[in-house]
Amino acid sequence: MQKKLYLSYLITIVLALGITGILFWFETSDYLYGLSKERYLTQAEMVGDMFMLSTFHTAQDYEDFVDKYEDKYNCRITIIDQEGNVVADSETDGKQENHKSREEVIGALKGESISVTRYSQTMKREYSYSAVPIHTDNFDGVIRISLPFSTLQGLYDKLADSLFITVILCIGLAMAAAVIFTKLLTKPINEVAKAAERISDGDYNIKIYTRDKSVVGKLARAFNIMAVNLKSNISSLTQRNAELEAMLSSMEAGVVAIDDSSDILFYNRSFEKICNNNKSITSGQSLFTLFRNAAVFDAIDEVKEMKSSVMKEGSISGQGLRYIRVTGTPLGLDGEKSFGILLIIEDITQLKKLENMRRDFVSNVTHELKTPLTSIRGFIDTLKSGAMKEEAVANRFLDIIDIEAERLFSLIQDILILQEIESKREFERVPSDLNECVNAVIELLHPEIQDSSIQIVFEPQPYLKPFYCNPDRMKQLLINLLDNAIKYTEEGTITVSLKEEENDLILSVKDTGIGIEKEYLSRIFERFYRVDKGRSRKQGGTGLGLSIVKHIVELYNGNIQVNSTLGVGTEFIITLPYNTGNQK
Repeated sequence: MQKKLYLSYLITIVLALGITGILFWFETSDYLYGLSKERYLTQAEMVGDMFMLSTFHTAQDYEDFVDKYEDKYNCRITIIDQEGNVVADSETDGKQENHKSREEVIGALKGESISVTRYSQTMKREYSYSAVPIHTDNFDGVIRISLPFSTLQGLYDKLADSLFITVILCIGLAMAAAVIFTKLLTKPINEVAKAAERISDGDYNIKIYTRDKSVVGKLARAFNIMAVNLKSNISSLTQRNAELEAMLSSMEAGVVAIDDSSDILFYNRSFEKICNNNKSITSGQSLFTLFRNAAVFDAIDEVKEMKSSVMKEGSISGQGLRYIRVTGTPLGLDGEKSFGILLIIEDITQLKKLENMRRDFVSNVTHELKTPLTSIRGFIDTLKSGAMKEEAVANRFLDIIDIEAERLFSLIQDILILQEIESKREFERVPSDLNECVNAVIELLHPEIQDSSIQIVFEPQPYLKPFYCNPDRMKQLLINLLDNAIKYTEEGTITVSLKEEENDLILSVKDTGIGIEKEYLSRIFERFYRVDKGRSRKQGGTGLGLSIVKHIVELYNGNIQVNSTLGVGTEFIITLPYNTGNQK
């Protein structure tokens, strides 16, 4: 900017001095020419007066006269008669051509004093001629003085030299002044420019100090105010952006905003996980290159068409089938045209599983309740139809009804227990000796195995660290595991063991029963799931025992593992962390 301002000053000054010099040259030249013309005419008139006061007798007298005054006035003097003949000339002696046609002679013969400039064919150079009329008793004509133009040209050359030197000096002074004034004018502007560069680099603490009260000073003060406001706004926007990023990052749902061309404006980490690919995501990238799903595309199309929020559900494949819910909302302020779409993509796979589990649970509960109720109603109708009169038959039917009623009671009890465990309601956690719990359960179940070929083996673990829990919950867990082992073991041994391993309590229940095929192991903890449905119902099982076991284990942040071989037996290994059990 300083260079441009300096050049503009310099060009302006040079143009001004050039125009001024040219105008001065023409005006001065005209003035000098006019002044010289008047001077030459005055000299011509003086010579003419001297001629009219002189007396001439011979032609030599005329020659003497012009020679005399040529030396006095340093000019060429010519005497011309009425016919235009040259009577005498101070610089030539021979006969000259007639001068009657010369401009100055014509004017002088008319009685005018006149001065002209032209090229002399006689002297072979340019002359300035001044002629005046003369009248004496013996002579009427014209006296003319002439000076070579080189005399006047000398004045012009001196004037040109003086003017050129003056212009050069003025230009030099103007250049120096332009440099000084340009620096003074551009200094605050350069400070503003440097401050702007520092602000563009992120330094908002810059401030311009100036005492200038001109427009530049006002600009500097306005710039200082702008820097303060900009720092405040950037700080506010940075904080809001950090809050927005934190909020988006903490959301489990995937969030992505796209413009009208479906290019990504911003997104959160959950969206990257949902995309589940190795491609890096960048702002400005097309959504279609990252995510291809019919539910997403349908949501985008409907939002563009309806200009309102839309919800769609679909599924995506990858490491496994997952279900998603897509909510599309137009981006834009109220009353203004939308500039894009905000998509919220939720993974509802677990919700779908829960819905399926609820549906299966209702279906299974209905089926499990319907079977004994149908049996009870059937036997009651039979009794009403006359079987009641036969005591033996009636007693047998009543025994069956009692068994089915007990089965219903057990089913309802298990459902209530499961519901209570799932609600995470644990009213009592005390340090419990699990050796005592195992012995109590074995004693409780002993009547079921006393007439069978099954033996329960348990060796209490001495110095076993107490586990903080609800003893009744642990007994429910052990009852279900041991009862399950008894039902599926025709003969053999059921081994129960307890041990400490680092900071965990390990509980193992191993039987030598029929075993479970590997394809069923992943589903045995589902509610109402039975590997051998006929045998389970015959044994009076509700199908909820292992589900209760799993939920009790999860209640104490433990995990359960199943190892089974068909025809050899099954082992349940439960790991319970002590530090979780100690939490009250």
